[in-house]
Amino acid sequence: MKKLAVLMPTYNCAKYLSESIDSIVNQTYSDFDLYIYDDCSTDNSTELIENYNDDRIFYRKNEANLGISKTLNIGLEELLGNYEFIARMDADDWAYPNRFQMQMDFMEQNPDVNLCGTQGFWLKNMGESPTSGWQYPVSYNYIRLYLLFTASFGHSSLFFRSSFFIAKKLRYNDTIKTCEDWDLWIRVSAMGEVHNLPDFLMKYRIISTSNHRSEENKTKHFIERSKIISNYWKTFDSNLSPEQVLEYYYESNDSLKQNFIQKLKILINSFNQLFVNHTLDLQIEDKKKFNYLLARKIVDYRKRAKISLFNPFVWFLLLTHVKFISMPRLIKSQIN
Repeated sequence: MKKLAVLMPTYNCAKYLSESIDSIVNQTYSDFDLYIYDDCSTDNSTELIENYNDDRIFYRKNEANLGISKTLNIGLEELLGNYEFIARMDADDWAYPNRFQMQMDFMEQNPDVNLCGTQGFWLKNMGESPTSGWQYPVSYNYIRLYLLFTASFGHSSLFFRSSFFIAKKLRYNDTIKTCEDWDLWIRVSAMGEVHNLPDFLMKYRIISTSNHRSEENKTKHFIERSKIISNYWKTFDSNLSPEQVLEYYYESNDSLKQNFIQKLKILINSFNQLFVNHTLDLQIEDKKKFNYLLARKIVDYRKRAKISLFNPFVWFLLLTHVKFISMPRLIKSQIN
């Protein structure tokens, strides 16, 4: 069995494709094959790819446009049985030269970890060389909690064990069009350990026409996003205990911890219904407004359940999920 396959889907990305491919073929770790799955592009992607004289590059083109989930599953079916590890890469992103070496070293040194991502810079101008940026959670339990609010991984940075995906029969849900990665990471994390490296090894390109940012997919994205969050909340109590939440967000004496555990269980068991009753009915096409209204609903629920504003889990909900909210305004609403 070969060591590493790189799975890269593409659709009309000729404008960025060479930059992305170059970042892969120039990796310091060179024992890999790059598989490019073209979802029936109508630009000059075929010509561009075929101009590469590198026997590690393999090109596949769909006969019809199938969407990213089905295209990725086609790749998994071909690659999982032939390679020990699979690395994801998107056709408009860029990987630092040491990315594969660092991920390979980590996975070989940590055989219990089944999937590993990295940090990355989100940029409109890929020519920038930032020194710091927003970070994904690193540890397993933190990731499982964070998945309640966000995908928690840079999709293009993923590196995973084929044997685990084969054994657990893991594939992308091809009925999901804009959050297929988030759904898969929830299922993966429920079955085995996952991790993010603390190192910034990727540049992710911010494009207004990308799959989940495009105007035509905006409403669909919010609906799918809400369903994924809501479904995960249904199993959250069994997947991640309140005691594990406490490990990260609360330090106090035993009696106060026990009191908080009981309040947390109330919040966990009820919050899913909050999503069912409200989130899917919100006809919101603006992320800032969506997050703000969701925060207000969390606040309203907090009042009904008589859970303190200073409950650290409530703060976690607000601080991690609601990135655009004005905290002073929210605190004022508590007083009023």
